[in-house]
Amino acid sequence: MAVVLVEMHPFKSELCDIPDGLSVRPGDTVVIQDEDGEDVGRVISYEDSDESRSVVLRAATDGDLTRRRELDDATGEALAVFCRLKDEYRLGMRVIGAHWRLDRRKICFFFASEERFDFRTLHKAVSTALEARVSIKQVGVRDHARLLGGLGPCGRDLCCRSFVRELKPIALRMARQQNLFVEPSKISGVCGKLLCCLAFEDQSYQQWLKEMPSNGITVTTERGPAVVMSHDAIKRRVTVRYEDGTEESVALEELVPAQEAGHPR
Repeated sequence: MAVVLVEMHPFKSELCDIPDGLSVRPGDTVVIQDEDGEDVGRVISYEDSDESRSVVLRAATDGDLTRRRELDDATGEALAVFCRLKDEYRLGMRVIGAHWRLDRRKICFFFASEERFDFRTLHKAVSTALEARVSIKQVGVRDHARLLGGLGPCGRDLCCRSFVRELKPIALRMARQQNLFVEPSKISGVCGKLLCCLAFEDQSYQQWLKEMPSNGITVTTERGPAVVMSHDAIKRRVTVRYEDGTEESVALEELVPAQEAGHPR
């Protein structure tokens, strides 16, 4: 059975099975069913996965889309209730959105904060006021940037907003192995976290670096033995230092093979 990724909200997406006989394509608006009931979302892509716990019921009808617009309009009123109550309980949350499910039996509120909150009392009060099941979820600053959108340092739309669907961890190692200047202001996005694009070539760099000699080991060149100081994986060159203190950039192919030089590569 085919599986698609369906996005109901920038902070909410699910893997869904497609029943036999139903044809959907990326970009289509569909109605799905999961353990909480029905909802409307947009098909993002086909996925190779067996972890789906939801199912696509049908292509969204005009009635479904009208219902979705009505719920979006009602979201403003629900947010006003939520904000009023969270202020009463003196919770310093930065509320950034909400999402009513299609059957209106459940609404989820999203907030951004670096702190942890105990909002059990707030949860009960909001649920009573709205007469609906309520979920309150904290999102990270990267997710918040995805919702707001904007331009990155490259001058293009934020990757997380335009095409990146899964926000995977970004490590400082990725910048170092690409020989980038590790200055926070240069390698951080508008969210304040490391740029998502650092991960785009990470797999390629890891493969290239496997072919390069490690820093600090001794290699043999046409001029004789030298210590590896740094490397440029893209250009396939290494910078080496000779016994007389001079340094030189040498192509990887110009290094004498380990078995001939008697040194490990």
